[in-house]
Amino acid sequence: MVDKSKLPPHLVVNRLWVPENVSDQRRPIAHVGDRRRRRTGAILIAAGGILALAALATRADFWLAFIALLIAWAGVAYAGGGRTGFYEVREDGGLGQYLGRSKPDIDLMRPSKPG
Repeated sequence: MVDKSKLPPHLVVNRLWVPENVSDQRRPIAHVGDRRRRRTGAILIAAGGILALAALATRADFWLAFIALLIAWAGVAYAGGGRTGFYEVREDGGLGQYLGRSKPDIDLMRPSKPG
């Protein structure tokens, strides 16, 4: 369904939905994630968690724990950004129109393997 050779190397298809009925004219929908942003975001979340644990262990001031929370929050925001979101899949297997970050209407669609 999705041609991985038509995707940039840092993008990965997490999930794919196809119409249940053959007569349905809607295009398949893919949820795409950015591998590099997810990795960097995970590092920021881990750094924030370690800093928060260090603040608790040393009984540091409140502002240090708040900074750790901000670092972790920035990691979450960064990991979910970039080209991450839902896309229509074109006939040739490439990514079509960007549908946004929130889940589109997939009620009459069934999940399928991305490969």
